[in-house]
Amino acid sequence: MKRQRNWWIVLIVVAVLSLTLAGCASLQKNAVKDVEGLLARAGFRQMPADTPQKLAHLKSLPQNKIIHRTRDGNPYIVYADASYCICMYVGNETNLRNYRNLEIQQNENPVELLNQPDIVTGERWSDIWGPSK
Repeated sequence: MKRQRNWWIVLIVVAVLSLTLAGCASLQKNAVKDVEGLLARAGFRQMPADTPQKLAHLKSLPQNKIIHRTRDGNPYIVYADASYCICMYVGNETNLRNYRNLEIQQNENPVELLNQPDIVTGERWSDIWGPSK
């Protein structure tokens, strides 16, 4: 009887842990989806990684972070997502300001958001994505 009870306890613990982990993954996916929706509304252009070269480059970038890149002397803002949309969002400083304004409007704690060090500076971004418009 005691063995059977222990088996049920183990089964319940495993089930609770599985549900908790699934819930965390779902929340993270929703957070990425929210960011990408704001990026699109702010004017960033979604560029799908539709070739093996683009996918390899996309995976080499910092994921789910806003980063600064330069191409042909022009600054760009890039957001790479190799797991949800398998794409990157490309914009400029105006798009980034629009994004920050949208983010602040929907955020419950805008002061905390403004102090987050989430912008990563980097070197030139690759030419394999083609011309940016």
